[in-house]
Amino acid sequence: MFEYQNIPVFHDGPYVFRNNGKRFANYITGDNNSSAKLSRVDIKNTVSVTVDNQFNTNFTVNLRNSYPRSELDIPSPARYLAISDMEGNFDAMINLLKSNGVINDSLEWSFGSSHLVLIGDMVDRGKNVVPLLWLIYKLEAEAKSAGGYVHYILGNHERYLLDGRVKSAAKKYYGTFRTTGMSPRELWSEDSELGKWLRSKPVMLKVGSTLFVHGGVSPRALTYNLSLEDIDAEAERNFVIGDTVRRNIDNSIIHGSDGLLFYRNLAKDMSKYELGDKVGVDHVDKVLSEFKVNRLAIGHTLVRNIGYDYGGKVIRVDVPHSEGTSEALLMENSSFWVVNNKGKKSPLGKL
Repeated sequence: MFEYQNIPVFHDGPYVFRNNGKRFANYITGDNNSSAKLSRVDIKNTVSVTVDNQFNTNFTVNLRNSYPRSELDIPSPARYLAISDMEGNFDAMINLLKSNGVINDSLEWSFGSSHLVLIGDMVDRGKNVVPLLWLIYKLEAEAKSAGGYVHYILGNHERYLLDGRVKSAAKKYYGTFRTTGMSPRELWSEDSELGKWLRSKPVMLKVGSTLFVHGGVSPRALTYNLSLEDIDAEAERNFVIGDTVRRNIDNSIIHGSDGLLFYRNLAKDMSKYELGDKVGVDHVDKVLSEFKVNRLAIGHTLVRNIGYDYGGKVIRVDVPHSEGTSEALLMENSSFWVVNNKGKKSPLGKL
């Protein structure tokens, strides 16, 4: 662990683990003048979270005892909001959610029976990965109590996180690894509360007539003729610690450049990387027919503003949240809109 740099950490955690049926939380705190300190706190049913931002935002999370796998084919609610690629940017997330009535000033669910859809890559790059995940964890339970739903679809950066790969992690986390004496893989193992919870999430699901997937569906992926249930069963097998062989085989439907987490050819020409041209509408139509939907909504590949392609059959939702203007896709009474962190609502337009 001493290979990791001793980078200052102001707030990180809590990393919650179970030991002999009891839970404890690891917190990392510090300043610019001395090494960060590790505090281990025994906990029962709740955990306190402090955000590494200028406000030291704090909230409490009620812990759960089990994490059943998600539903995969959800009837359309009257309204849902979809967000992609927030990448550990806690402040951008709460500003976007507050501005559009999903949460209140106390960070509590206020979206009633509506749904929130997260299209992967909530982690990496930003410095508040852990608080952002705890916020989602909290809202998931609150939404359910209100008759709503939070859907969390895994992206390629969730895969990196669960694998313990740190190439895209904010530098502060190197300080965390050093302070805790734990490897990234240990911090996000099945023994950790967030690690166990994340591993219950799907890589693809349907909400009404929209198919949500982080990267996209490639021609090779279609050749497997797999159902949503088949794909979810493969996802459940894929994210266990130590099973790196499965994640690196060439014919994985989930991994690789044309797997569900990584595929970009629904969004751009990848021929300069020797990964093929942007696909034609005929392939998009095959995907829609295979999964019996009217459209796909994807993240993964950045676009300046949320918009549609292929005549409305593909909606791209990955926008640069860290640059100050976040957007989300709003479906309301079968119509699609783009909303931003100022509460402005505009019709969904063509890319």
